[in-house]
Order: sequence, then C-alpha cells, then structure tokens
Amino acid sequence: METLVNLLDQNLVFGFLLLFARIGTFMSFMPVFGHASVSIPIRISLSFLFTLFIIPFVNIPPDISETDFLIGLLSESTLGLIASFLVNIIFSAVNIIGDFLGYATALSMAQMFDPVSGSQQGLISRLLYWISLIIFFETGMYEITLMLLVQSFDTIHLGAFNPFVYDGISLAIIEIKHMFAFAFSFAFPLFFIGFILDIYYGYGTKSMPSFSPFIVTFQLKFALIFLFLLFGMDVFIESFKEYFFTKFE
Repeated sequence: METLVNLLDQNLVFGFLLLFARIGTFMSFMPVFGHASVSIPIRISLSFLFTLFIIPFVNIPPDISETDFLIGLLSESTLGLIASFLVNIIFSAVNIIGDFLGYATALSMAQMFDPVSGSQQGLISRLLYWISLIIFFETGMYEITLMLLVQSFDTIHLGAFNPFVYDGISLAIIEIKHMFAFAFSFAFPLFFIGFILDIYYGYGTKSMPSFSPFIVTFQLKFALIFLFLLFGMDVFIESFKEYFFTKFE
C-alpha cells in the first residue's frame, strides 16, 4: 500500500487531473454522453475510466507547479469545450434541416416537449437526429471521435493549449458557415418542392374560385416531401459522413 501511495507523486496527480479535465469536459458536452438523460455520475465514471486507460500513452510534462496546474486546468477545460462544440455543430446542422422541412411540410407547429432536455423539438428534427445518431454509431464515427481525442494529446500537450493564440471568432464563423451550407444543400430541394406546390395552389385558387385546393394541400405536400426524403436518405447519409470526415480529417 505504501508503495502505491509513493507512486502517486504530485507531478503524476497533476498530470492525471489535467488529462481528466480535457476528457471530462469533452464527454460532458458531446452529443451522446452530454445529453441530460445521461446522469452526471455516469459521465464522470466514463471520463475517469477513459483517463485511466490512456494515461500510460500520454506524455506528462515534468515538474508541474501549482500555478502551471491551475492555468493548465483552465486551458484543458476550454479545449474540451471547443472539441465538443465541433462535434455538436454537426448535429445542429441536422436539426436545422429538420426545422426547414418542418416549415415546408406545415409541421413546424407539431413540436414535442422533451422533459429531459427542457426544450421543444420538431417531429422531423427529432427523426433526423435519431437517424444521425444511428449513423454516428453504425459507421464508427464515435471511434474516430475518441481516436481524435487521444491524438490531440500528441498535437497539443497537456497544459500547453493557449486559446488566445487562435482566432476563435473566425473559427466559429467558418464552422457556422459550413453548418448552414450542409443544412441548405440538403433541405433546399425539399423546401423548393413545397414552395412550388404553394404556387400551384395559389394559381388554382385564382383560376377556380369554386374549388378549394387547400383541402388536399397538407396531405399532398407532406406525402411528396417525405417521399423525396426517403429517396434522398442515402444522399443524406453520405453527406453526413462526408461532412463529419471532412471536418476532422
């Protein structure tokens, strides 16, 4: 027991806590494990076990002082938040696609309240979100995410991350542009179908005042958009994978 206690010197404890800070913040805010349905003890346990697993492969800086440890703890927590933001923004693009399709199919008012997260989400947004989660696990994206997290310790050593060196505003603008570009590229064709149908219904109302085409407006628009959505599901899956791999290549 005394030998085990002697192995836990100050430098090793500080290195372990810095490693745990980066992994813990990433696990706490990434799309799957950061959901409110996953309890905090489970997140802490997973982060702790993952830290124990990879600490032999991480270079711990020698002679970490208390001041360096406090500064490094803040930098590692910031880096974990940024890494989780890059993963979350991919799923935010999927939610944007669902919102656009909700407006196109007149299902924007059909929202469900999620008591776990405390937010409202459209039916199509939730459907696409669960499909993207299936793709995330089926295609091994979660393994790539964890591998990139491990490789980040070779690129940015423990306690060496300086957020002031990077232009965070430009990085956020670029990522938001990519997010909207991905969302518009998939949602715009389906949204355009609904727009053409609205023009047709307006023309039909003017040309035939006695006939109300709005009786079948919702059903026909819903059926056509969802039919094209099913046909384009392979395109959505490939685009989602390409968007993910391009971001982290």
